[in-house]
Amino acid sequence: MMSRNPSAPVPAPQRADRPWQAAAVGLIVLLEALGMIAVGVVFAAQLAAPGPLAPAGRVFLLVLILGAAAWQGWVALNVFRGRSWTRAAALVWQVFQVILAVPLVGGETLWLGVLLLVPAAAALLLLFNTKTLSFYEARSA
Repeated sequence: MMSRNPSAPVPAPQRADRPWQAAAVGLIVLLEALGMIAVGVVFAAQLAAPGPLAPAGRVFLLVLILGAAAWQGWVALNVFRGRSWTRAAALVWQVFQVILAVPLVGGETLWLGVLLLVPAAAALLLLFNTKTLSFYEARSA
């Protein structure tokens, strides 16, 4: 029996093969990536403003923000391509987003907490949907 090369390209699934739940996860992750780009742009516009971080620390944080946006964009693209590894990447991001959102819901920034929590919760539910699980399991086989 010949094993499959994990680095070999996997053909993109036909639209009929992909459940809407998997496509919705890709859309959520893509919107989160665009949100991170917006955060990066706003942060970059305020780089010269005084604050608790040194200029080098602000630049480093900007690089982290834009790197996270690029990673999320890459994950979203590969979710649409049907790559099985993207389920784990999307799952980890959603868990971190929930961890960041929960303290915000209890404070004065309720709107920001809800804005982060709702898409993350929806993506988590969709990632554990049986159709999504079956889709990614079939793609990894």
